[in-house]
Amino acid sequence: MTFVGGIVTFIYGFIGFLPQIMKVPCPLNVYNVNVLNIVVMQFFFSRSLRVILTYRFNIYKVTSVGHKEQSEMYYGEKEPNHYLPIIYKKVNKIIFYFILIPSVTVLAIVIIIHMNNYDTCRFNDVRDAMIGLKNNSDGNYFIIIQTFGKIYMAFGIVTAIALIFVKDTSNYGVKFECLSTAIMITIFGPFNGILQSQATKTTDDPNEKHRRFFLDLFEKTKGGKMLFNIIAIYILFSSIILPLIHYWKSKSQRNKYFQSPVNSLQYFYKILNTPALVNELRDIAIKTFSVENVLFWENYQILQRMVYRYQKELHKAIEMGDETMVAQYDFDNYYQQQIKSNYATPSMDSYSYDPTLIVPKEIYPYFKSFYYTFIDSDAPACVNITGKTLKQIRNEFRTYPTVGMFDNAKNEIVEIMYSSLFPILLRNNKRHFKPNPNYR
Repeated sequence: MTFVGGIVTFIYGFIGFLPQIMKVPCPLNVYNVNVLNIVVMQFFFSRSLRVILTYRFNIYKVTSVGHKEQSEMYYGEKEPNHYLPIIYKKVNKIIFYFILIPSVTVLAIVIIIHMNNYDTCRFNDVRDAMIGLKNNSDGNYFIIIQTFGKIYMAFGIVTAIALIFVKDTSNYGVKFECLSTAIMITIFGPFNGILQSQATKTTDDPNEKHRRFFLDLFEKTKGGKMLFNIIAIYILFSSIILPLIHYWKSKSQRNKYFQSPVNSLQYFYKILNTPALVNELRDIAIKTFSVENVLFWENYQILQRMVYRYQKELHKAIEMGDETMVAQYDFDNYYQQQIKSNYATPSMDSYSYDPTLIVPKEIYPYFKSFYYTFIDSDAPACVNITGKTLKQIRNEFRTYPTVGMFDNAKNEIVEIMYSSLFPILLRNNKRHFKPNPNYR
């Protein structure tokens, strides 16, 4: 969407400059202002909608996934309060029609208006667009953008308010881009309306006069059209150029720490086993709209502890001469303790285990819950893993579920967090992550 929107915005801005420096065919200005301008605005508001919805959905993941009771575990059924995931899954379709329907509708209306008034705006009619703007002789052609301009002003206010509550990891990130553009639209829209009413002919009275101040502004802004070109240029800068600047800056910072031991994957695993730092990673993940990765790691650790606890209880039962006694242990209570605790507990890494061991029936519900929370395509916190790993997990889960069936997915998720979240954590805590000369 950013790529296509960037191309449309560039075309709109380029065509928008032509009438300011040369005479152009009348329809070029009409279609550019009424159609391409609206398409650009539709792309912008769609992008803002995605940012707002994605941020709220990441917060929803934390509250819904991080604190489930045993009775609320996912077994493939839909929870009644799954409204946000449902909307999120439909967001691409919503955005597609949000862009397509107004754009096609406006194009059709402009074509109809143009055909009905073709004699006054021919394709071979090359003219100075400023004359028509001053005399307001082309007013019928621009009634569409005037109507949409009022709608966009209202959208701009609503979008700006909603974006205020969005948090991201960069001072000049996606929130800054969308919020600043929404503010510009909200300010420039009314300003252009005032300019049009105060600097153009509104009656047939030949003695109609306007204040010199507005006339000068009208000239300098090329009839107010430069205001929209400024917005288009700013959208191009903030959505394409600024992210590239952030990318190269992040890359240089990463190269700076490349030779440092604290930048190693091994050190990152130490971070992942420190509850306070995992909490900070979760906050960063919310702001980068990828909190499902941290939630995956936290719940994966709980599965490890469930296996660890089962093996300890099984060992006790064997010592007492009756393996069936392991079923008497309250695994649900132990599970609840794990999801509510913030202290470190043993994981599978602290002892040897057979990853091909079939999941015991006593703890199978927790593995099933994990699958329907993070792996299934309809999961509320579905993670992005490779197709090969996904196929392997599905096959094991449906045929022969083992305690290590999520291990490959865990490795991929850790690498994703290492590449995306860890550099931000280092940047935010560079004073605290100084290399230890004794580190190996």
